[in-house]
Amino acid sequence: MTHKTNRQIFALPILLGVSTVAGLGAGLIGDGVWDVGAGLLLALPLAVTGRYWVRQPATQSRQTAAPKVASIAR
Repeated sequence: MTHKTNRQIFALPILLGVSTVAGLGAGLIGDGVWDVGAGLLLALPLAVTGRYWVRQPATQSRQTAAPKVASIAR
């Protein structure tokens, strides 16, 4: 298992939170282009969630596999 810094752990959640707040703010500020920008910013967390929900990381499948037990010859 590799050690990750706090920046590596919290970078994506903070980015998604900022994107959500910016999208909500853009939706309140104006119409037209602002609404399109708000929709794109609010769709970003959904797209990232969908990507990680569909794709299973290779490291997860290795960790859940049963460990191999060495047989002892008698």
